Amino acid sequence: MTQQIQWFPGHMAKTIREIGEQMKLVDFSLEIVDARAPQSTQNPQIMDMISVKPVFLVLNKIDLADPKQVAKFVSKNKNQFAGILTTDAKTGVLSKDFLRQLKVNPIFAKLSEKNAAANLKALVTGTPNVGKSTFINHLAGKNIARTANTPGVTHFLYWIRTRYNLIFLDTPGLLWPKFDDQEVGTKIGILGGIKDTLLASDDLALWLISFLQKNYPTAIATKYKIGHFPLDNPVAALMSITSQLGMRQDFESASQRLINDFRAGKLGRISIDFYGDDYLED
Repeated sequence: MTQQIQWFPGHMAKTIREIGEQMKLVDFSLEIVDARAPQSTQNPQIMDMISVKPVFLVLNKIDLADPKQVAKFVSKNKNQFAGILTTDAKTGVLSKDFLRQLKVNPIFAKLSEKNAAANLKALVTGTPNVGKSTFINHLAGKNIARTANTPGVTHFLYWIRTRYNLIFLDTPGLLWPKFDDQEVGTKIGILGGIKDTLLASDDLALWLISFLQKNYPTAIATKYKIGHFPLDNPVAALMSITSQLGMRQDFESASQRLINDFRAGKLGRISIDFYGDDYLED
């Protein structure tokens, strides 16, 4: 039986209440999402609260995402936000490019003009493990926000001054009380937004294999050098991966290896929010 996915610890509920109280203190918000799943890693509950001020959507880990899928998402959703910006927070290479994108945005330019004598304040939010704290650290020029390759590291709100006349209100990674669509929970789990110890890795791996077989059919065979890779049977595919990795019948370890390789971009530039040809149609 497929596991029902949900994770909403107490500090998340507390933070959501605090965000509502803090919105009057900020000029705009940055919602950080994983560029490989920019729709699934948006928090619908938070958006209702932060949309009282301009919201910029930041597609992080852009270097790991499928450029074609990113382009489709941006084209479809560009009018839903004050702006959609991209960055790669892990290396910091694109931090200056992110700032350039922000500064040329007309809505941000108006905010800057209105607050010329003061630093602009921004709420920074995102689901767990989208790279929010790493993003903040690069702009701050030092390791202020706690980072880790596991969700749930930050548990409270605090202000951080950056090098660029911006002050960020950092928040914990936030989910919402219930995934109405369990596939969204699966995607967030695959991306590392839910603690691995709470999930059935083989369920996640089978979903990922099935998705890759359909949308990126050569990714697994190329990575693991599997000559005759089954494209219509996820279970048989997992068995092939396990065997090729020399893990005998340790399907759980093989599943976690596959997930970790995907997270690290070792399967190629892959998006798991995948938009068909009809996505851009009204």
